[in-house]
Amino acid sequence: CDFTIDSTKAWQHTGILMHQDIKAIISYKSGLWTANPNDNGGQQYDTYGNPEYINAKEGYTMPNENEGALVGKVGHTVFLIGKEGTTPPGLTGELQLCINDDLNGRYGAGLTDNQGEVVVQISVDFA
Repeated sequence: CDFTIDSTKAWQHTGILMHQDIKAIISYKSGLWTANPNDNGGQQYDTYGNPEYINAKEGYTMPNENEGALVGKVGHTVFLIGKEGTTPPGLTGELQLCINDDLNGRYGAGLTDNQGEVVVQISVDFA
């Protein structure tokens, strides 16, 4: 299934429920976005995140990973997806997706200055 992820919205629901016998593979398909239009010369980028690599701070979706990268969450477990990723094993709950950015506007505009959206494909494997 394809899902469009908006860079201006926090954790977005996929409706895909994970449990220990399911693995989801999330792959970038198309679209561009930015977590900060003042960075990277104003150019948007894919789900790898900012090509100049900006280390995300505390309060971001996933600290210590590239700002603007695609991040996933199941329950309380947050994991990096980037251009392609797989859900960690043994998680239970709904798969949610978000851009790696300042969720609560702690350092400035947060999600409100973001631009763009990306399309990802999610395929599910049963163990």
